[in-house]
Amino acid sequence: MKDYFDKNLFQQVFNSNEFKGWLLSKRWFGDKFLLSDLSFEVLIKYFSVISDQIFLTIIEITSQDYTKSYFLPITIYDKIQDILEPKENTRVNVVKLTENTFSKIIALSVHDNQKEKILYLNLIEAEYCALFWKKILFDKKISESFPLMSMDLALYTDQFNDEINMTKVRTLIEASLYPERYEYDLKQLGGGNTTNLVFLLNIANNKYPDQKPTSFVLKSYKEYSGSLEPKKLFVLVKNNFPNAPKIYGTIKLQGRETIGVLENVPNVGNLGDIYWNELNTMINSIFIKIGDDLSSFDDKKSMSTYIKEFCKHSIKVSEKIGFQIKQLHEGLVLQGDPLYSIETVQSKDYLKNYTEKLKSMVNQIQINMSKGSEQAFYKSPKIGSILIDITDIIEKFLSEFERERIKIQPVHQDLHFQQILYNQINDEYTFYFIDFEGDPQLSEEQKKQKFPVEKDLGSFLRSLSYIKFNTLLKFIEKEIVDKERFEVPAEFLYNIYFKKSSKLTRRHKKLEAALNLLNLWENKLMGKILEKSLNLDFTLINFFTIERVLHELDYELLFRPENIIIPIIGLKEIIDKY
Repeated sequence: MKDYFDKNLFQQVFNSNEFKGWLLSKRWFGDKFLLSDLSFEVLIKYFSVISDQIFLTIIEITSQDYTKSYFLPITIYDKIQDILEPKENTRVNVVKLTENTFSKIIALSVHDNQKEKILYLNLIEAEYCALFWKKILFDKKISESFPLMSMDLALYTDQFNDEINMTKVRTLIEASLYPERYEYDLKQLGGGNTTNLVFLLNIANNKYPDQKPTSFVLKSYKEYSGSLEPKKLFVLVKNNFPNAPKIYGTIKLQGRETIGVLENVPNVGNLGDIYWNELNTMINSIFIKIGDDLSSFDDKKSMSTYIKEFCKHSIKVSEKIGFQIKQLHEGLVLQGDPLYSIETVQSKDYLKNYTEKLKSMVNQIQINMSKGSEQAFYKSPKIGSILIDITDIIEKFLSEFERERIKIQPVHQDLHFQQILYNQINDEYTFYFIDFEGDPQLSEEQKKQKFPVEKDLGSFLRSLSYIKFNTLLKFIEKEIVDKERFEVPAEFLYNIYFKKSSKLTRRHKKLEAALNLLNLWENKLMGKILEKSLNLDFTLINFFTIERVLHELDYELLFRPENIIIPIIGLKEIIDKY
């Protein structure tokens, strides 16, 4: 039956509405709002067979005035157990892979047979199975045919001088020469919430069963535009920057990076876990302890004591992370490489262009809001006035900016808490910056541009605000709303900012007390983060913070309108401050 699986058959399947719907369900498939009516075309621009079950494709999504391409390797199977390694054949994994499978019954007319052939097609993104990685990385016959498939495997052996990393690269090479000597164990990273597919691959040498497996992070760059990450990681290695995963190699398809082989850095979680856990512990513990006595929330000193008691680790990492971000920016500059140099530009022209960009974003959000239901709360005049006021704030920042020139350079572009992993040994922390693929909201050309370092700080500090309000919504749901009346936490949060009453109920006083504590927490930690970062311009930070919040607002409006309250209040806080 597999003889019938050729490019023409896949082209027919890929352009079906069922497959388009499957694509729209994928986290990495962008522009869902624009394409949700399924009126787009799916064209196979590249097709290659690397085994009986694995096919490499590049698909191009086209619609009116729209084109985007994706790297989509796929695996087909009759029984899912046929494509699994022994360690993968667990109930949990089988269920997960089955849920991610696209299935379709196909009727084929065969020239030498009067009857139709009925094919049962099950396909899954190939990266989910170790079989794909064994073939693409460690099958010598396939790697030798890479030139015929317009593919190129590059291992960066020349950049490592230390024995540990050289050993890991040698393991990659040996596994490609003698794959039968190793066992492979695959685990998805990121909980499926990443825009690219990321996996942890453990390679164990059968000759040394007691030896610790060698681990690699494998990343599939789904958007077929050439990722910036491998080069940025290479620059950081060249600059001996220790706080990012090293890049061991890449696979290019028709000259563009599609797969990266990265170092598996030791970590116990992302930076946001520290802030989130301590903040929620503080809020829950304090309000249980004090009961109905809210007097301590009238005293800033008492609230500061709460923060020092419950948020020790948050304070400690905040004191360190600002300096780490500064070192990251220094590590992204490579002398002699014009693409990774520091430049100075005229601030007037730069900020004028940026102001127009932000105003254009506001205008697009206003258009999207106008398409919503008349009953949607974001169509109220008070919400509409926020977008008008934020435009005035942007113009104010532009008119009051005094520096004649601004420095721009390569930056992370999408720096937030989940992009920083941490490892903890006793009370000492080590941080690792990950995901250097650029701002997902920018076009391919825009991602290649340089920015002030304040872009990363604006994005990073916004993470504090998001944690603050998510914590507050959780607190409202637990402590404030009347569940028998089906009250909504977001409505209470909206009322405290937009419908303040002269007569406050006990519930509203409790909510305001929690908000006062959370605001003090945010300001205190923000100060700790910024105090080690010298020569930052706060107007620029505000520009990029507004940009980040507008991106959040646009995203939540299109895909998660129930969460729109958080970016709306984020803009409200900026307006109230200025």
